[in-house]
Amino acid sequence: MSARARRALWLLLCAAFFAALAYAYRRHVWSAPPGAFVWLRAGVRYELLQPRMLGVGLLAPWFVAVLAWSLADLPWQQRTLAVALRIAFAGLLGVALARPVRSASTDKLALVVLVDVSDSVSDEALADARKLLDEAWSARRKDDVVRLVTFAERPRLIEVFDADGRPVVPPVERHRAVEGGGDTVKGDVGAGSNLQAALQLSYGLFPPGHLRRALLISDGLETDGDLLAEANRALEHGVKLHTSPYRREPPAEVAVRELVLPERVKVGETFEVKADVYATRTTRAKVKLHQGETLNGLDGVREVELTPGPNPIVFKSVVRVPGEVTYAFELSEIGADRFAENNRIATTIDVPGRPQVLYVDDTPQHSGPLARALTAQQYDVDVRPPTGFPASLKELERYDFVVLSDVAKERFSVSSQGLVESYVRDLGGGFLYAGGENGYALGGWQDTTLARLLPVRMDSERMNRMPSVAMVLVVDHSGSMTGLPMEMAKKAAKATLDVLAGDDVVSVVVFDSTPETVVKMQPVRNRNRIRGLISQVQPAGGTEIFPALDRAYGILSVTEARKKHVILLTDGKSPSGGIRELVSQMIAESITVTSVGLGGEVDEALLKTIADVGGGRYHEAPDPNSLPRIFTKETEMIAKAAAVEDWFPVAQTDNASFLKRIDVRSAPFLHGYVATKLKPPPAVQLLANGDTDEPILARWRVGTGWALAWTSDVKARWATEWIGWPGWEKFWGQLVREHMRHKERHELDMQTEVRGGVLHATVDAFTADERFDNQLASALTVTGPLPGNDKRVVPMRQTAPGRYEASLPLERHGSFLLRAEHGREQPDGTRVPVASSRAHVSYPYPREYAAFRVDDVVLERAALAGAGRFSPDAMAPIFEPEGEKLTYHEELWARAVMAAIVAFVLDLALRRVRLFDRGFKGTRPDRSARRWA
Repeated sequence: MSARARRALWLLLCAAFFAALAYAYRRHVWSAPPGAFVWLRAGVRYELLQPRMLGVGLLAPWFVAVLAWSLADLPWQQRTLAVALRIAFAGLLGVALARPVRSASTDKLALVVLVDVSDSVSDEALADARKLLDEAWSARRKDDVVRLVTFAERPRLIEVFDADGRPVVPPVERHRAVEGGGDTVKGDVGAGSNLQAALQLSYGLFPPGHLRRALLISDGLETDGDLLAEANRALEHGVKLHTSPYRREPPAEVAVRELVLPERVKVGETFEVKADVYATRTTRAKVKLHQGETLNGLDGVREVELTPGPNPIVFKSVVRVPGEVTYAFELSEIGADRFAENNRIATTIDVPGRPQVLYVDDTPQHSGPLARALTAQQYDVDVRPPTGFPASLKELERYDFVVLSDVAKERFSVSSQGLVESYVRDLGGGFLYAGGENGYALGGWQDTTLARLLPVRMDSERMNRMPSVAMVLVVDHSGSMTGLPMEMAKKAAKATLDVLAGDDVVSVVVFDSTPETVVKMQPVRNRNRIRGLISQVQPAGGTEIFPALDRAYGILSVTEARKKHVILLTDGKSPSGGIRELVSQMIAESITVTSVGLGGEVDEALLKTIADVGGGRYHEAPDPNSLPRIFTKETEMIAKAAAVEDWFPVAQTDNASFLKRIDVRSAPFLHGYVATKLKPPPAVQLLANGDTDEPILARWRVGTGWALAWTSDVKARWATEWIGWPGWEKFWGQLVREHMRHKERHELDMQTEVRGGVLHATVDAFTADERFDNQLASALTVTGPLPGNDKRVVPMRQTAPGRYEASLPLERHGSFLLRAEHGREQPDGTRVPVASSRAHVSYPYPREYAAFRVDDVVLERAALAGAGRFSPDAMAPIFEPEGEKLTYHEELWARAVMAAIVAFVLDLALRRVRLFDRGFKGTRPDRSARRWA
């Protein structure tokens, strides 16, 4: 048989060998049910945990197949042995990967004793814990293990072996600060109780092959962590938890646990400061409340009797100056007290300053009544003339409310009116316009920005029924008026049109020897037509006053108006016969006459007589240029007289929050007002003339702010009786408070909590229509501990719809101020503020010093959750397995690996050492010949 045929036959046999192995592997290994590879020998259970890894043995046919192609010149016996070693190596490696184990069971037990050594535990209680540890040490069986962990703020493992490695009962001692290393802690290491951390540490202390038990000896007072949650997790780690509470009476202790102040405190308002003092026994103490560096003014020192349990103590206080105010409550002269750390607590609040009111009046010297009323109501009032009105919205922004009182239109610029509108509409400010001699229509405010802003119209029903003013201008156009006097007279006549309201009526009569009506009685709204007629007047003839006055009398006697008036202008002398009688008849019919003498050639006596008898005024005009000013001033005075000056009661016509505790029915009468008319809704009339139902106080929303109209005045003229009314100050104080600008666009409540020395702040944000406000950019600024100025800023993350949260470790104790700013990011990268939140937190001392009674409920529930015993009577039952056994596996794969390594080394040796046919000598190639070939 040829060599090629022999190799082919050899491959066929190897393939058959591989097929047989693969079939056996698939049937007896791959498809074997669980537990098929389990053997019992002398009561010991052996098992392959991963039997499918035996498939590594399928490499054996390959080792046999390559034997036919081997180039080694070793004897066939040695090559066969080498193949056998390689097959053994693969087989042993497969056995190692199949994880052979030897199973056994045991009831040995390991107990980890967790002892609370925090400051809330008395020395007597620690002595009881030592006794329990001694008892556990004595009750343990031969193979049982006992380990000790003491804990306060942090747990520590206490060694149970001496220097020679012999087990001894470990000591139970309080923790001391250790310099350097992982045990270094800040402050008092006993000022905390973390039961959860102690239980977590125990999981890594149980040796393998032991049943796991934990015994917790504590008072159950947790300052950090959650024992009940950890007790459930302990069962998942195979740990049964037993709990044993301390039974000693709490030490004699007095602690102030909380100091509560209102979330919002206003300057000048009395409020309560509440302290919660806890005492374990009946005792006496002195309590002090400090406001800043001094004792609280209203109630600062007190002797109190404390009973076991909580003791509420209430103080009265008031803040006079805005800003950050720290209240400190202190206990002293206590009968019996263990810890001094919990005898003082401080809380800081941020008291906003008094609201700022801008009061603008054309006569600041008469602003006293309202300014004093607002000052008495805890407002800062800035009184200014119209010329001192802020020039920018930024300057106006610092005021919470603006009052404009008795100011005429020409005294208040158009730009200032625009600032007022923006202040109310955009900044949410409050604005009140108060009437007077220059108020509303009397001040020429029709068709202005301010008129659009107010909730009342300048024309009332009374004004619509008849004109307020009917005026006749009687102008001398004799030859002596030629030139500048005539031109100034015509200019003065035209100037009166700008002062009178559009519904007022006017007529112009010119005279020389005879009168002529150049402008028939007509509404002033026809200004352009009237100006054109006046411009056509030309000087001519002599001077006759009587016929001209008689013509004016005839015109006014048939005209209906609330006020009828004549202005007479002349520059010469005239016969006086009948004039006095005529003027007397005119005044009898409520027609007043004012005279104006131009130049030095007038009959001054006659003109003064006309003015005196006619109820008007005499004006001397030596210069023609002064005529427009005289006519304008005279017309203003007549228009002002259109105000309603009469005593009348005030009636409330609608409800408002600021009127709830004010009885307007008891208010005295007002003496005057400017007649107006309420605009359509949403304008609301709150107060009215009790006789005519015309508006006295009205309001409406403008943008985000309020605009109010008070049609009477706030001075000692029309409101003279109201100034002496007991409700005067309260009325204006509450009105301003309800309508003033709130500088924060939106105030969101903030909930705070300190857990485990970590501050947690939560804000729930809602829109005006009560929907979740999402995607806000929020940041929390924490200032403190106060009175320091340390500030830390942390972002507030959105954790749920409308909910924003932030956490910050508090490394020191004290009082902290919290302020959160909420804004919305704009496409250009800027942030627009939309809301803010404020709060204060007191973290005076560790919670370890705040409670001293054993919490049996927590310990009992922990034992129930941990499947253990609560308050066991003896330690021996804890070491009873109670039928529980621990089955464990002893891994044997390392032995198979060692055998595989031996087979591998022997295989290597067989390749280097000839065991059979020692006399064989192989031929070696001639290297020099190969080199030169």
